Amino acid sequence: MKTDFLILGSTGMLGSALMTGLKANGYSVQGAARSDADICIDVTDDEQLRKALATVNPATIINTVAIVDLAYCESNPGHSYECNARVSRKLAEYATSSKTKYIYISTDHYFTGDGAAKHDEHAALNLCNEYAATKFIGEQFALQNKNALVLRTNIVGFRAEKKANTFVEWVISALKNQEAITLYENFYTSSIDVYNFTEILLDLLNKNATGVFNVASSEVTNKEFFIKALAEKLDLSTDRAKCGPMPKEANGVIRNESLGLDVSKAEKLLGYKLPDLKKVLETLCKHYQNNGVAI
Repeated sequence: MKTDFLILGSTGMLGSALMTGLKANGYSVQGAARSDADICIDVTDDEQLRKALATVNPATIINTVAIVDLAYCESNPGHSYECNARVSRKLAEYATSSKTKYIYISTDHYFTGDGAAKHDEHAALNLCNEYAATKFIGEQFALQNKNALVLRTNIVGFRAEKKANTFVEWVISALKNQEAITLYENFYTSSIDVYNFTEILLDLLNKNATGVFNVASSEVTNKEFFIKALAEKLDLSTDRAKCGPMPKEANGVIRNESLGLDVSKAEKLLGYKLPDLKKVLETLCKHYQNNGVAI
């Protein structure tokens, strides 16, 4: 008997949101992660991964596994490759042989030098560090399966785990505690909340989408504007925050800073507009207030 979905990385911010959202839509879902999951495995271990796939027998695999710490990736390129790329190859091979749908969650960390510009799925990439390079290799491995779906995105949301705050959790905590933080005025993203992202992913699946799609906010903003808008929605002060540029290089890692995504391809297929910044912030604040997320 097939399970509808297997979520790899099910305890992370996106993985846990997918688990919740898919179950709410009536799907059978199993999650895999190193700990605190339905199936506890090291996904880079081929035998553990093989046994998990055989046990779950999924109709669809969603791979959210990634090492996103840029400095760690730079210092540990082998481990970065194992997690961000090689796992994707193994899953693509399994999906081809078993006729399983494979979805690889990618990144927007590919673009530089053009501010708030929107980049479509054919825009030239700048693989300036190990993270970007290994995620792109992961995309290429995924696409060896002709029915695979690769989603480039920049997700925000809540995990509410003391061991590792998400970006939004860090921002709220810093503002509530009146910490002196820098709001980057030259770092542009089209961030989307994980909750709207989950619904869009399901809609793309229902449309039998394959290939590379940008799934993000329809609006590109810099971090300064995003954080100030979030603070206003939550009635938090930014008096202690200062505005300034993001360093192009930190801890020996070069970073891309113009990460805006053009979502018109997804919008055309789906027949509706993807969330703008207002909708993203409304969703984040509703989740924060309704669920009593501990920050």
